[in-house]
Amino acid sequence: MNSKIYTIAYYTFKEVLKSKVLYGVLFIGLAIMLSVFVASEFTYGAPFRVAIDVGLGLLSLSSLGISLFLGVNLLSKEIESRTIYMIISRPVTRIQFILGKLLGLIGVLIVNTLILSTMIVLVTVLLGNQIEGLFFWSILFNFLESLLLLLVVTAFSLVTNTVLSSVFSFVLLIAGHFIADTQNIMFVTSRPLLSEVLKFYHYVLPGFYKLNIKDYVLYKQTLPTDFLIMNTVYGLSYSAFLLFLIIYIFNRKNLD
Repeated sequence: MNSKIYTIAYYTFKEVLKSKVLYGVLFIGLAIMLSVFVASEFTYGAPFRVAIDVGLGLLSLSSLGISLFLGVNLLSKEIESRTIYMIISRPVTRIQFILGKLLGLIGVLIVNTLILSTMIVLVTVLLGNQIEGLFFWSILFNFLESLLLLLVVTAFSLVTNTVLSSVFSFVLLIAGHFIADTQNIMFVTSRPLLSEVLKFYHYVLPGFYKLNIKDYVLYKQTLPTDFLIMNTVYGLSYSAFLLFLIIYIFNRKNLD
């Protein structure tokens, strides 16, 4: 990795940790453990499902929250404090700057995922259950989902203000989870124009639903390996596309 990108990523990561985000992550981890142990006392025969349902749900909320609220401020704080002018006036290119900032936040997402997934595994094992392979695929998909949202928020933040960036990104997140089911309802199928619009959305904009396999983990169902690999490739490919789009926009953005 380029030393300049690494330096920017390191200080971005360190700055986020100083904002006590990690304390929030640890609090959520403790909440997972406490809520699962309490709920397991009232769910006879299904403590495993409680552990996975609560754990993966809180992991998803935590990761998406970090992506949304930190991603939207990725550049706004730098521009408002004018520190961005000091950085890019040195021998640091815009590409190196934006890659460093993004890698710093991705590092925070990785730490968040590792801490909370470890907590889920610990609770599940303590309840006397085994962790199956599909659980780890779910953790990977959760990370890819939060990565996609981070890049979506960053792209919007380059062309509009922080409030609209948050709103647009949240709308895309919700729509991306329900687009597949929405296409099959009677109201849509009976309206060809609306159906075509939703098909366009389905193929062009991010389909977050492809990265949600929690129900399969809960009920110990299996998924074909080809399906898991294809959806992983989808998440990585769409993330790469968004990254190139962010670099393109940032290189042409007027920072005055």
